[in-house]
Amino acid sequence: MMVNFGFAFDNPLFSDRILQFDIASFSNSRESQASSDSNTGHEENKVHVRQLHVSSVVLAAHSDYFMRLFSNGMSESKTGIAVVKVTETEMQGMYKLIEYMYTGQLRESSDVKTAIILLCLADRFAISSCMEPLADVLKMYPSTVNDCLLVLGLPESLKSNKAVQPVVEQCQNYLAKEFPDIAGKKSEFLSLSIEGVKVVLDSDTLHVQYEEEVFQYFLDWMETNCHDLEGKIQAAEEIAKVIRFPWMAGDFLVDVVANSPVMLSHTCQGLVMEALTFKSFPHSRQQLLIWKKSEHNRYKPRNNLILENFWGNSKTHIVKHSNMSCQVFFEFPLELVICTGQNFQSRSFSLGPNKYTFYLEARHGPVKTSYNQQLTCCISLVLPPNPQWKASEVNSEYTLLEYTVAMKRDYSQNYDTKATGWYDLRSAEVAGTCIQFNDFFSGWFIERGFSFPRWNLTINGPVFFRFDFNLKESSSPKNQFIES
Repeated sequence: MMVNFGFAFDNPLFSDRILQFDIASFSNSRESQASSDSNTGHEENKVHVRQLHVSSVVLAAHSDYFMRLFSNGMSESKTGIAVVKVTETEMQGMYKLIEYMYTGQLRESSDVKTAIILLCLADRFAISSCMEPLADVLKMYPSTVNDCLLVLGLPESLKSNKAVQPVVEQCQNYLAKEFPDIAGKKSEFLSLSIEGVKVVLDSDTLHVQYEEEVFQYFLDWMETNCHDLEGKIQAAEEIAKVIRFPWMAGDFLVDVVANSPVMLSHTCQGLVMEALTFKSFPHSRQQLLIWKKSEHNRYKPRNNLILENFWGNSKTHIVKHSNMSCQVFFEFPLELVICTGQNFQSRSFSLGPNKYTFYLEARHGPVKTSYNQQLTCCISLVLPPNPQWKASEVNSEYTLLEYTVAMKRDYSQNYDTKATGWYDLRSAEVAGTCIQFNDFFSGWFIERGFSFPRWNLTINGPVFFRFDFNLKESSSPKNQFIES
C-alpha cells in the first residue's frame, strides 16, 4: 500500500522542482491564428504554459522517465525546471497521474476514452505503478463495440503490457461474440477499424463452412474502407496475417488469392506460398503443424467442418428456393468411396409443409457382371426415421418428389444432367426410406486382386453433384419410383 503524500501535492514548501507544461494549441479560430502570428514565441509560451510544484523524489520513485529527466545532467536537472510538452487534454490527464503518485488514489474516469488517454500517458512517461489500476478501471466499464475498438487501437507495445493484456483479451472476446456470423451483421462489420476486423477474422467462433468465405469478407471490407490500391495493399498486409489460407482449396489459392491485386505484396505472396507448402505436406506432417505452438493461428482449422472439408470429407451447399423446392450441391472424394469403402453424407435439408427431412449418401458397393466383379459408388436420397410423424402427416397431399441429378468431375466443367424422375413419398414407412439413383460410376473392376479403371473412368479427385428437388401434390398411385 502506497504512503499518502497528498499534503505535498503542488505545495512549494515540500517541492524542489517546477514541472512546466508547454501546451500545444489547436484553435481553428481565425482571430486566435492572427493573434498567434502577431505575438512572439516568448509571449505565446506564456499563454500556453502551466506550472506544477513537484518533488523530484516522489516523481522519480514512480516514473523511469522523470528519474532520467532529473538525473541526466542536462538543464532540467540543474535549473530546477523540467519542461514537458502536452496537449490540453493530456494536461488534465497528467494532473491526475501526478496526483496519483502522491496519494496512491486514482480519480474515477468519466468514460473509457479518458481512461485510455491516462493509460497512454502512463506508458509515455513510464509510470508503471498506475498501469494495473488503470487496467482495472477499464475492466469495470461495460463493453461496447466502440470501446473495444478504442482499446484495440492502442500501440502494440502498450497492449503487450502484462497489466493491459487481460483488458485486450476481454475486448477481443467481446468482438468475437458480437460477430459470430458476419453475414447477419455485414454493415456493422464493414464499419469496424482494421484492428477490429483482424480480431473478427481471426476468431475460432466465426461461423463459416469454408475459409474462402473469410477471404471474401476481407475483400468486402477493403472495398468499403480503402479508396485506392496502395491503401488496400497496406491494409492487406495487416489483415491477411489472420486469414487461414492453408485451409483454402488449392485452385482458389492459385487462381483467386494469388492473382488478387491487393495480394501482390511480398508479405501477402509469402502467405500464399506458406499455404501451398502446407498443402503439399503429407497428412501426418500437417497434423504436427496444427498442434505445434506458433505465433499465429493460420495452421489451426477454424472449426471441425473446415477440417473435415479439407481432409477429404464431403461438402454440401444448400440453396433454398422456396418451402417446396431446393437445390443441393454435394461434393465428395470418389476414390475414398470406391477404393477404401468410406461413406459420406450431406448435411440435412427440409422440404414441404410437414418438413420432410432428407440427406444424401454416397456409399461403396459391388456390381456383379458376367466376367468380373466391379466396384461402384451408390448415391442415395435418405429419408431418416422420425418418431414424431403421424400417419396423417405421412399421407399428406404433398408427397410427389421430383428430382434432377447433374454431375461433373472438375471445377472448370459444366454440370451434365444424368437422371430425372419422381418418387411418391407415400411409399415411405415411418421407419424411413432410401431412394437409390442409377449407377453413375460402373467400370471400376477387380481382377486377380488388383483394381483397374475402365478407359473412360478416372476416380482421382472429387466428384460434384447438383440435385434439384421439387415437392408437389401427388395424383399418382402409391409406391412409384420412375427414373429416366
